Amino acid sequence: MSAEIGRRYRVVAGIDLSPSNVAIARRAALEARLREVPLVLVHALRVPPRAVGASRTPSPSPELLISSAQWLESIAEPLRSEPHSLQVSTRVIPGRADDVLIAESLTATLVVVGEDQCGVVAAEVNHRGCSPVLVVRPDPMPLVTTIQLRR
Repeated sequence: MSAEIGRRYRVVAGIDLSPSNVAIARRAALEARLREVPLVLVHALRVPPRAVGASRTPSPSPELLISSAQWLESIAEPLRSEPHSLQVSTRVIPGRADDVLIAESLTATLVVVGEDQCGVVAAEVNHRGCSPVLVVRPDPMPLVTTIQLRR
């Protein structure tokens, strides 16, 4: 019950730099339309580790944040212009992909992710996250998806 307190009904899609990022965004948009909820495209921006003796973790440069936000908007814009308009927002969040998506899962109806080369991010989000996870797997074959529901 406590997990429902902060719940916002939305679909969150983890968008990375892989070639399948548009396919992930499109699948997430389909899921958001089916559920009649907004879509949030999230990009986790890797931050360099804190140097030994440094008091703070370094943050990305403003230029990197701006260029990442513009890139993410370029993925979101075609989804906004499709028929049956969909509310689509974007967020660039500094941090590790699994940590960012786990945090986003706290307030999501569904989290849509691609499968990284080792499957680590998808596995971590599914294991530690609070929302169902839809994994979009790119292959030479047609796009295959699996849904993993939390119990």
